[in-house]
Amino acid sequence: MRSEPLDNLVTIVLAAGKGTRMNSSVPKVLHNLRGRPLIHHVLASANSLGSSRVIVVAGYGAHQVRAALPAGPGVQAPEVVLQEPQLGTGHAVAQCLASLAPVQGTVLVLSGDVPLLKVETLRSLAAVRKDAGASVSVLTGHFDDPTGYGRMVRGDHGEVLGIVEQRDLSPGQEKITEVNLGVYAFDAGFLKREIPRLDNDNAQGEYYLTDLIGAAVRSGSGAVTLVTDEPGEARGINTLKELTVMEKQMNRNHVARLLDSGVRIVDPESTWIDETVEIEPDAEIRPSTFLHGDTRIGARSVIGPGAVITDTVIGADVEVRPFCVITGSRIGDGAAIGPFAHMRAGSVIGRSARIGNYVETKKVVIGDGSKVSHLTYVGDADLGRDVNIGAGCVTCNYDGFAKHKTTIEDGVFVGSGVMMVAPVRLGRGSLVAAGSTITRDVPPDALALGRAQQSVKEGWAEERRRKLSGAEKEKKS
Repeated sequence: MRSEPLDNLVTIVLAAGKGTRMNSSVPKVLHNLRGRPLIHHVLASANSLGSSRVIVVAGYGAHQVRAALPAGPGVQAPEVVLQEPQLGTGHAVAQCLASLAPVQGTVLVLSGDVPLLKVETLRSLAAVRKDAGASVSVLTGHFDDPTGYGRMVRGDHGEVLGIVEQRDLSPGQEKITEVNLGVYAFDAGFLKREIPRLDNDNAQGEYYLTDLIGAAVRSGSGAVTLVTDEPGEARGINTLKELTVMEKQMNRNHVARLLDSGVRIVDPESTWIDETVEIEPDAEIRPSTFLHGDTRIGARSVIGPGAVITDTVIGADVEVRPFCVITGSRIGDGAAIGPFAHMRAGSVIGRSARIGNYVETKKVVIGDGSKVSHLTYVGDADLGRDVNIGAGCVTCNYDGFAKHKTTIEDGVFVGSGVMMVAPVRLGRGSLVAAGSTITRDVPPDALALGRAQQSVKEGWAEERRRKLSGAEKEKKS
């Protein structure tokens, strides 16, 4: 397949359909596949091609589609046009005519529910049309069972004569195995001239883009094909079952690539890893682990089993023990997390730090070598180096109206069961006795003790049990 750069390429992505067979209120192109909406996969291919412009045709749930499109620094924001009502693929492209007015060159038309198309295939499809001087090129493939697909009809010399849909096949044409895969590259001038000439004289009353193949043949400018050896890459998603099957296959393929790159994945069938996740060689991913979004895992780190990690950077030689949930965080080299830890967004864990079982963190910086070992909540806080937080401690950060910060300096030791009522600062090297409630700053190297005065009433419990027993007997009598 050809791979040279393309000039003057505009890509149209058809994304107006509801996806009736999904049986869902979510627009079809927004169903999640491998950590991002279906349409994001298609747009990524269009941008990788070097499209000068990308136009998305939205219809059902247009406001949702528009809101879900990728945006931000370094991201080409697609133009959105509205197709309302939805009257077929030709009608969808017709909504782009105003945007295409100044365009010269190639217009690529893709569907927003076809996530596996390779950039190399699309580049070759556009190049085939240009090299042949044809008005349109069509991506085709051969299926052993082509039922349901439009067939490519060719002449005696192999020239393209047109596309015949399944319901319109003449006797004998059902044996044709070459099918239209629904991906097209048009000469911009031809497309702008012929789209307004389409009619809807068919049972569905819709305007079909496939009718332009016949128009190209009749005009003498011709149509050509690119026959792919992997027609599965043009497979669309029409049902949730198909989405599930594709997700499993894509995950299986990605895990295989990671294994080949030197990542140890103990049980590929139970492990789910988005394509956006990067893992360095010699890391080990244990069973039933889910890695999502913009996650990075360093060399020799061990993750899981049962971990769920999203948008998190994990350094080298880190151990994430069983059943941790980590989101939007950064973990330094040599740290150990869990088991059963929950690290919420904004957690930054230093080198060789320890976050133990049933610890929750949120918007916190924990310094190198510090330990928050078990049954503790640390939120809206900065901890220095070599801090020790005992079991059952809480940074009390919320007063019902606003969040407040706790600062714990280097070398502080906090005993078990301590409530730190923010805003508060514990000075370097200080010690907080177990069971204390700290409401004021603690100076460096001081001992803070904030317990209520204990009182003991001897025999009180025995007397109470006696009274309760007597009251119960009187009630029964």
